[in-house]
Amino acid sequence: MFKTLFLKECKQILKSISYYIFVASIVLFFVTQIGEFDVLVKPQVGGDNYGFKYSDDEDVIMKQSLKELILEFDRNSFSTYPVGFYKEVILNETKQEEMEDILNILTGLSMDEINKRLSRYYDGQINVMTEYGYMMVQDGVELDIQVLESISYDEYLVIMDNVDKLIGGGSSYHPKSLKNIARVPRSYEEAMEDYNSILKEDRVSAAYARQFSDYMGIVLGVLPVFLAVTRGLRDKRALTAETIYSKKASSWTIVLTRYFSTILMILVPLLILSISPSLQSLYFADSIGVKGDALAFVKYIMGWLLPTILFATSIGFFFTELTGGPLGILVQMAWWIVSVFIAGGNLVGYVGWSLVPRFNTVGKYSIYASIYDELVINRMVYSIASIVLLVLTVYIYSLKRKGVLNISGKLLPNFKSKSKI
Repeated sequence: MFKTLFLKECKQILKSISYYIFVASIVLFFVTQIGEFDVLVKPQVGGDNYGFKYSDDEDVIMKQSLKELILEFDRNSFSTYPVGFYKEVILNETKQEEMEDILNILTGLSMDEINKRLSRYYDGQINVMTEYGYMMVQDGVELDIQVLESISYDEYLVIMDNVDKLIGGGSSYHPKSLKNIARVPRSYEEAMEDYNSILKEDRVSAAYARQFSDYMGIVLGVLPVFLAVTRGLRDKRALTAETIYSKKASSWTIVLTRYFSTILMILVPLLILSISPSLQSLYFADSIGVKGDALAFVKYIMGWLLPTILFATSIGFFFTELTGGPLGILVQMAWWIVSVFIAGGNLVGYVGWSLVPRFNTVGKYSIYASIYDELVINRMVYSIASIVLLVLTVYIYSLKRKGVLNISGKLLPNFKSKSKI
């Protein structure tokens, strides 16, 4: 019975227009956001650029974030990631005046003095051609603007939180994301340590699989709910709910076949999409004499992305069964926006309670190792929450079959009267 219903549900999904919209959406996102990964390059002795690392030094964080704020304010172009995607924010005249007041509080300088020092800074810039062929700007002089010594680091965080709110949120000036601005150059030894960890710990493939999971987790945090709601409303639209309620199959069988067929049909295109980047990573690994992990992408999809898919799908099934309407879409979109929003500009190593953990880089294994336990707990919590929602969905469905609830999830009048008696 289960197998027959399961296959039937899969066929029904393949006939659904919403499914092909879902597939087209994740393919389009993959092509536009990921495409091809950067080739892994070994650091060379004597090189002039070994990348960067994040500093924990409070003075460095304050100095560099202030510099970034002044430069963005001068351009009136602020980089934000309100829902995981890049958004340029341009302040109106009123908000620019508020930002000027904040800069005055931070530096004790008037805007005229700040502009004079900016001019000296720009005059000292040096344009050079890199080995990759594009222009790169290097500092000729430092921007001679500092945070007032009377402002403590805690006070600075409060002020920068106000800056983030003034911009509209999702910026790197949020206290939790501020460290991402404090980038300092890595040494050759540090660059080699990161490179060797990609080879030894990640076997190359896992490093790319993490970045793949980061990108795809953004869309998979919300798109599955549309499939779930569509499936839940199908019987209602076709006016076949009452007929299905009378079938011999148990409520568990009916709901689980619908749920797991939806999960499978989400995983299939995702696994297919992972083939290309997986082969790329294996090629990169082979080119430097490392045996890549052919199953790395499958492992990360099942361990990293599947809990996200399960939760978004469970939300859709539960609220559709509970209300008989598309409320699940609104609930999941709200959850998704909050999950992506709280990460702000912290795109490498953010977990917390977010439905969408972030790790938008290749490498940085030491950061991954430091968040691993937190990530495992996060994924387990969402998996368990998905199971709980699924059990509740079966319970509500069984009440409807018994006539306790109507199709919209409301108690039937005759049940209420019986309860009073």
